[in-house]
Amino acid sequence: MKRTTYFAKPEGFVTCPAGRHGAVRLPVVQGILKHPDGRELSVMLLESHAVAEKYTREALKCAAWPILRTFPRSWLLKLLKTTKVRPSRRKALRYLLS
Repeated sequence: MKRTTYFAKPEGFVTCPAGRHGAVRLPVVQGILKHPDGRELSVMLLESHAVAEKYTREALKCAAWPILRTFPRSWLLKLLKTTKVRPSRRKALRYLLS
C-alpha cells in the first residue's frame, strides 16, 4: 500500500499592517496560533500590527522551514532579534535566512 504524506502549506496570503514599515504580506497557516481557524486568522491579521508580530514570533518558534520560507525574509530577521527561541534554533534560523 502506498502512503501519501501531506505537508503544511499556506491557505492563502494576507497583507497586514506592519507599523511604521507600511505593510507586510504574511501566509495564513492554521495551527501557528492555537485557536483561530483560517478565516478568523485572516481577519485578526488584517486588524492589528500586534497580532501580525505575535503570529510571526510563534512561527519562528515552532514552524518548519517550508512554512517559514513563505514569510518575508526581512520581516523574519527583524522579529528574530527580539523573539525568545532556543540558541540552537536561533543559529539554524540565522543560517537559513542568510
